[in-house]
Amino acid sequence: MSTPTLTTATKVSQLIGGQWVPADSGNLIEVENPARREVLALIPDSGAADVDRAVAAAKAAFGPWKALPARDRGALLIKIGDTIAENSEKLARIIASETGNALRTQARGEAASGADIFRFYGQIASEQKGETLPFGENLVSYTVRGPLGVVGGIVPWNAPVTLSSLKIAMALAMGNTLVLKTAELAPLAVLQLAEWAHEILPAGVLNVLTGSGQKVGVPLSKHPDVAKLTFTGSTGVGKEILAAAADRIVPVTLELGGKSPAIVFPDSDDDATVDGVISGMRFTRQGQSCTARSRLYLHEDIFDSFLEKLKTKLAAFTIGDPLNGATRLELHLALKARRWTRRPRI
Repeated sequence: MSTPTLTTATKVSQLIGGQWVPADSGNLIEVENPARREVLALIPDSGAADVDRAVAAAKAAFGPWKALPARDRGALLIKIGDTIAENSEKLARIIASETGNALRTQARGEAASGADIFRFYGQIASEQKGETLPFGENLVSYTVRGPLGVVGGIVPWNAPVTLSSLKIAMALAMGNTLVLKTAELAPLAVLQLAEWAHEILPAGVLNVLTGSGQKVGVPLSKHPDVAKLTFTGSTGVGKEILAAAADRIVPVTLELGGKSPAIVFPDSDDDATVDGVISGMRFTRQGQSCTARSRLYLHEDIFDSFLEKLKTKLAAFTIGDPLNGATRLELHLALKARRWTRRPRI
């Protein structure tokens, strides 16, 4: 694969059956650096035909992969983690370029998380166990855990390496094969990760597709040979994934966005709580996180003093190009707040 530089738009391929290939249609999509408004790369604009090819490749690779001893699968995952760790700065710079998440506060940590995730699941790959239950005299019931088959995974743009690493490592550690759809806005770091994994894994065990949700995500979620779905993203799309899984009665794992508040009471008007609010509302991720607090409620007794502390700390953040090591935020933020008011008891 030709991996993207940070300044030159490059045609990038997708991974199907151990081969780096274009979309069946030949069409391409631009991937942009959101901070510099520059085109980083051109990726395949894939569709249902590409999904069919990727699922077929994963299905063909499933038998030999599940037959491989679990500790051997784990050793390969650990090797992927080590490769990520050795090249973490390169991966971090790609993450920062395509997501806008700053090197200092997010991208380097996300690259490191990819290494940790692969190492962790590589270590526990051989720890999968069943259960034995005595039902009575001369009667024993037991369960044996086994892989399902081809897993279809879909990830969003805001933490592409962390979330892709989780889906890849979890599925492969247990003996499944995977077809992963990258985020249309931020596929490049995942494709770089896939290039390193491709050099270590058997062909077809990991397949990585690029393209839109409608053209790739929908046919992947409805494909008859996909035995499990795993999706991270919006609640609306999550409902569609769940419906597709229900239609075929296959298991599904969803990690969806929420809308949770941060609530500060009068006894917490201090710097430690301010730091917690900044961290919890994911300011250094531009708020683009499914775990981000979307609202801040302050008790009226501490409203002014707490808000002033918060504004002072946020004003000290360096805002600029995410590839600048001093930058803490990529975008300007507008802090909005509403006074807390008591509601009468009913």
